[in-house]
Amino acid sequence: MALKTALVVEDDKAIQALLRETLEHEGFQVLCEKDGEWALKALERRLPDVLITDILLPSLGGFEVIEQLRRSPGGAHVPVICISGIYRAAKHKKDARDRLNVAAYFDKPFEMAALKVALQEAMGPDYPSARRVPTRARPTPAHDVGDDPLADFDTRLEQREVEKAESSFPTAKSARGNLKNKRFPEVLSQLYRWKATGGLLLRRDRVKKIVYLREGYPIFVKSNLLSECLGRVLVREKMISDEECERSLQLMKDRPGRQQGTVLIEMGAISPHNLVFSLQLQMEQKLFDIFGWPDGEYQFNPAIEIPAQTVHLDMSLATIVYEGVRRRFSDALLDDLLAPFLDSYVAPHPDPAHRFQDFSLEADERRVLALVDGRRTLADVIDKSGMGRVQAKHLLYALIATETIQPLPRQARKKDALEAPLRPPLPLSTSPVSARPPPLRRRSDVVFAARAGDAAPTEDVRAKLVERARGMRKQNFFEMLGVSRSAGGDEVQRAYHALVREVHPDKLRGAVTADARALAEQIYQQLETAFETLSDEKRRVEYERKLDQGQKTGVSDELGKILTAESRFKKGELALHAGAYAKAAALFREASELYPEEGEFHAHLGWALFLESPDDPTVQADSVKRLQHGVELSPRIDRAHIFLGRVFSRMGRAADAQKAFEQALVCNPDSAEALAELRLSGVPTRQRR
Repeated sequence: MALKTALVVEDDKAIQALLRETLEHEGFQVLCEKDGEWALKALERRLPDVLITDILLPSLGGFEVIEQLRRSPGGAHVPVICISGIYRAAKHKKDARDRLNVAAYFDKPFEMAALKVALQEAMGPDYPSARRVPTRARPTPAHDVGDDPLADFDTRLEQREVEKAESSFPTAKSARGNLKNKRFPEVLSQLYRWKATGGLLLRRDRVKKIVYLREGYPIFVKSNLLSECLGRVLVREKMISDEECERSLQLMKDRPGRQQGTVLIEMGAISPHNLVFSLQLQMEQKLFDIFGWPDGEYQFNPAIEIPAQTVHLDMSLATIVYEGVRRRFSDALLDDLLAPFLDSYVAPHPDPAHRFQDFSLEADERRVLALVDGRRTLADVIDKSGMGRVQAKHLLYALIATETIQPLPRQARKKDALEAPLRPPLPLSTSPVSARPPPLRRRSDVVFAARAGDAAPTEDVRAKLVERARGMRKQNFFEMLGVSRSAGGDEVQRAYHALVREVHPDKLRGAVTADARALAEQIYQQLETAFETLSDEKRRVEYERKLDQGQKTGVSDELGKILTAESRFKKGELALHAGAYAKAAALFREASELYPEEGEFHAHLGWALFLESPDDPTVQADSVKRLQHGVELSPRIDRAHIFLGRVFSRMGRAADAQKAFEQALVCNPDSAEALAELRLSGVPTRQRR
């Protein structure tokens, strides 16, 4: 039976992602658009089995989209559900039902369960009869390294790069082995514990892949499989047709240097947002394929250079492991991996860095995790999970593999688990890793404008971290943890756990700047110092004595340096907007010298210098150098690519400028500047006319 298709039109990224995930879980194939113009283009290409649309949309409203659907051949009977946070009046709802035959109309916030009920009532027997493996979970094509007619130039170049990469990996003093002895989740988890940065080469028969990691997080993947090309992903997901893909490849040959995604946008075949989604989907499929390898050699090289990429895997390591296990591990394999631990008591890991990894669990999964308290064996937890045994084993293996929970010695009991030291004897960065560590979705009931757990916008995260760090400079340890001087050990521990959850590295995945990550690390360390001081009786007494004498709590020099760099950068932005380019350049230079790891500082310095003397060839060359360095450090900041593109344009380097603007669009598909520079802002309208 063909999959039922749902078209979701919603400009709120969090709500769109939640609707996509929920509907995929219910068994739909889901297409998403963020504005009315692209929604009409999607309707021209293919009528969905159901339409879910917001009413207030960019470029063209939801009512106009529904009207076009109703005028389309076969569109009169397609079920439609409306959602809106603005058009809430009774007259709007009555008009939608009477004139447009809308099945249901929900005000924001709305309950997802109620929307599913409305869908079931509207579709009747046409509602998907069984949940399916989500789109992202479908198996990748067979491992054939041969040609694929839909592979573009960039994919063929990537294949050659991966084929040659093996020579750059050292033959000794490197983490290496075979996946038949250490499963892929265990390898990733070990590198996460090491906070490793570099490349992990994997080879099985003729297939080769490189997983690039930064500070323990997989960020992107390269493969020598042409079948994992972008065009194949788009066609397989029915986002474009074979003919459109072939036409885009021909246009790329006619105009060398163009990226396939931009060509497809120009053709009106795909929207900027769906291009970014498909690039991320392509990356996920490359990675999750490896979880299904029963064997294969692996080798890690910490010296390999990580190329600048605008599309990254925006998932925590824990989420990656759980998703990969859930999709590719069989019940029989799970039984083999968990068998040694069935009689062991299981407890949360005492180290918050392990314990509070971001799994983004659903309610039933959280209930299973709550059973892991040191009082039950692994077998008991599986039996009492309240969910299917296979699902419980998927979850528990992932928790063990990532060391979020740990099996205790056979003789351990509740008392041992609860009285275990909060932290291991050695710091995380130097903890010994055994040769073979133990082998081993998420939906809110109520949908608001943003979903809890989603990554906040980069600037919001940055501002909150700066505010917190500045506040900590004025606080003593009790104030940092939010407890009184009379607080007992349990209260101090609870406060510490609550705070470190918020600044756990997993919370800062995605396009967060380097200085923001460094701030979070410094805040984490400061909270750790406060906890360790107040939870040790002798250290606490000595600390309180110093407080009574008027001594202040010191913070690290590194924290102060980052805060100063942030202050200089913000002042530089104000000067830049005021047209004081020399002053802005001086401030950006200070920021980049104080914290040279932040690419945004270098990019703004290059841009300010260019604006001061835009026609000086020497300045142009220096600006390009600084901007390219900024992009290398922070490849996902769209403004850096925009700046670089404009400098290239002034220099007459049109092809280089276009590539920079294309990268900016991938970083931010909402970038009006990138769309304007590429002349793509009116594509859907022109194509229809």
